[in-house]
Amino acid sequence: WEKGVSMQSWIIKNSEMVLTVLISLMICTTRSSMALGNLLYGLIILMTLITCWYRRHEISIPQSIRQYGWAYLGMLLCVLPSALISNDIAVTTKYFFNIWVWKVLVIVPILLCIKSSRKLYAILSVFFVYMGIDAISAFTQYLLGYNLGPGGRAGGVIHGSMMGLAMLLTLAFPLALIAAYDKRFPSYVRKSAVFSLFGMLLGMWGNQSRGSWLFNGINGALITLRYCFVNIRYVLVLLVAVVGIGYAFSSNQAYVARFESTFNISTDGSNLGRIYVWEADKQMIMDHPVTGVGPGLWQKTYREHYKLKQETQDLGHSHNNLLQIASESGLLGLVGFLGFSIFMFCKSLKHYVKTRNPYDLSILVGLISYLFLFGSVDYTWGNSSGIRIFWIVMGIMIQLKINENYKVI
Repeated sequence: WEKGVSMQSWIIKNSEMVLTVLISLMICTTRSSMALGNLLYGLIILMTLITCWYRRHEISIPQSIRQYGWAYLGMLLCVLPSALISNDIAVTTKYFFNIWVWKVLVIVPILLCIKSSRKLYAILSVFFVYMGIDAISAFTQYLLGYNLGPGGRAGGVIHGSMMGLAMLLTLAFPLALIAAYDKRFPSYVRKSAVFSLFGMLLGMWGNQSRGSWLFNGINGALITLRYCFVNIRYVLVLLVAVVGIGYAFSSNQAYVARFESTFNISTDGSNLGRIYVWEADKQMIMDHPVTGVGPGLWQKTYREHYKLKQETQDLGHSHNNLLQIASESGLLGLVGFLGFSIFMFCKSLKHYVKTRNPYDLSILVGLISYLFLFGSVDYTWGNSSGIRIFWIVMGIMIQLKINENYKVI
């Protein structure tokens, strides 16, 4: 009995630190080792359940967090019918739980158990440093010509996914820029963000993702202009970046050609493959408008009934969040997804207009960048490592925003 009491008191005392370490380790391993990432994820959920049980009489959920929870539940209720009304319920219910329920649970320990701003900043710093190192590894791969993918592109962390890195670069780059510019972040977070930005610029060179080039270029310019009102010297940062990147591109015709191919929809194979798939999606949605073909059944349905002869890449998903969700879960699921996204956007926008805090700005930029910008050219919602890291970052920013309101250190 005494051992049980001592274990309980130890967990209550150290749960924040343990969860901080586990989440940080998962960020650093989930892209390179899915098995290790899943093991750490399981430990995070287990530790969260034990902590919540031991602290069940003292845990209070702020109204703002409850609002996020209710909004997410509303989205789940819109998607659930597509999992229950399908040709293969075993597949659809498993996929529904995995993508729509299991992956988002990583936000729970951050919102319920990690209240210390110092520990939240520590996880954020780990994320920035990891992204910098991951991106530099992609650049090194590119220089050495080691284990490159189609078109000589690098995915980082030795065997990392090219598109997986590209979508995380599109999420992390603007958030690191906000952290580097905004003095409300501690100096060590800002330094980690600066390191991350340097690494990610090299990583975008090695990764060769046209989407990350385009979206990070737009985000970088807009965020820099926003912070120019705080410090006019940031205009110099923008000018140096534009001149430096412009020179690097113009001096290498291959980079110019690759960037120009972003808008080539007549001969570029990658672009055409997406267009063919989106045409198939349109027909799939028209044939199954209300609840879709079922979560997890897109690939099978596409290959058997909708794949166009011109599409020779045999793509495994829609390469677009909205079309993938509408195809699998119908217009009902799409309304749920858009409703939740609009709720998150409007909630942060309303608060940001009042307070100009960097946390709501990060939520706005992260949401748009990951789900809707890069999500317009790839299925980021279903990327296992990407969506976990997305929810970790969103959870950190939500909790930091709450802490600032109540001045929790």
